[in-house]
Amino acid sequence: MKHFILISLTITICLFESIASTLPRVIVLTDAETDDRCSMVHFLLYTNNMQVDAIIQTNSCFQKKGWSNEPWLDQQIDAYEKVYDNLRVHDKNYPTADYLRQRIFVGDENPKHVKLSGGQCKQLLPGAEPIIDPIDWEDTPGSDRIVEVLLEEDPRPVFIQCWGGGNTAAKAFQKLKSNYSKEEYERAIKKAVLYCIWYQDAAGPYIERNHPLVTILLNHHFSGSWDYGTMTNTTDFVKRYMHNGQNPLGECYTQPYISEGDTPAFLYSLKNGLRSYEDPTYGGWGGCFYKVKGHANVYRDTGYGQLREWIEPAMHDFQARLEWCITNDYSKANHHPIIEVPMGLDHLVQSGDTVRLEAIIDDPDLMNVDALWLSRGDMWAQKGITKEMVAANPQKYHTPWRSGWYQYLAGTYREYIDLHMGTEREGKAWFVAPEVDEAKTIHIILEAYDMTVPRLTSYARYIITVQPLLN
Repeated sequence: MKHFILISLTITICLFESIASTLPRVIVLTDAETDDRCSMVHFLLYTNNMQVDAIIQTNSCFQKKGWSNEPWLDQQIDAYEKVYDNLRVHDKNYPTADYLRQRIFVGDENPKHVKLSGGQCKQLLPGAEPIIDPIDWEDTPGSDRIVEVLLEEDPRPVFIQCWGGGNTAAKAFQKLKSNYSKEEYERAIKKAVLYCIWYQDAAGPYIERNHPLVTILLNHHFSGSWDYGTMTNTTDFVKRYMHNGQNPLGECYTQPYISEGDTPAFLYSLKNGLRSYEDPTYGGWGGCFYKVKGHANVYRDTGYGQLREWIEPAMHDFQARLEWCITNDYSKANHHPIIEVPMGLDHLVQSGDTVRLEAIIDDPDLMNVDALWLSRGDMWAQKGITKEMVAANPQKYHTPWRSGWYQYLAGTYREYIDLHMGTEREGKAWFVAPEVDEAKTIHIILEAYDMTVPRLTSYARYIITVQPLLN
């Protein structure tokens, strides 16, 4: 017998108090290199979408002594405080500057602890022989903070982002294993997801061998997508939205173009609807990963293309938040389309079922005629349409949002399905579940994007498990 499945989507905005327990937990390890400082400006504008548990200053093979002796991070938090009131106008979830200050720690900056398993940092791959043992290293406030966070009863994963070296995390994991019961250690260590921008010291191989319950994501292709020298065409962006004399936080951006080698680490952790942080193989703004053979929990990124795929929407999103910094009127800035998911995102169907996806989409913003004219004015002018005509009746000439559906080949069903879609304004799609011999998953992503400047996109990823038809 055929089954008829109706799935409806909607997106909602929640206050920080109601969603804090569901936000991804994040710990940043930074060696304060130039690109780290640029990534930190970007990161601070997304602290409304994460629970920041610590920002820890460390070292690496590139910055062996670290930079905690300089006030660069304090200066950025001070600048964040200057734009905080404006940011809160656009999202009440932004934490206070004092909240962030209380989560700044110093970790391992001992240059003697920076060792390499042969070659340069960028050549170090999973499976290398461990050459360190942090058992005799001194504890640091940073390593103790990692221990404290992992021991909490909170069952959520903790995304420990190694923008620099991972030695501080290695010491924390060693202390957990040495000082606590096997049960306590395993409960804590299973929550650790270590996102490494290269193995910038020998911590990676040590953790692989001695703490195999840690999930490790190794990203090599931040280089060639977000790093130094890649997006040199963005000098106008930096001048216009950061180095403009109006944005104190933007003025902390140290490079004249977008140069953020560490940004994929926090993009991976964002709760933006793509759900990429739930599984390394799902793919999203922070990259897509595959499991390394011979390792239960070690993953490598799939390459440049998967990161570059998302740079345009990520940069539009960044631009909007930079504009929030200097805009104290909600109606004069752009915000994400709204989607709700009242029936959940995960669904179980059988081969042959008709699966209908129906999205309810809204946009919280009034039509911005200036932004519309900037993006479409030349085309309208050719048709004799004036800006005054659009301002008098914007809905006549323009739809505030559009939507699109597509299959993302992250599931276990590796063939394309025939996905039928309504118009961009309807937000509807349907397909017939394919015949399978064993349970397979299909990932369907809804994009809802507004038609203004900068264009902002909201996502919803459905994961549909198709089972064989039961006789």
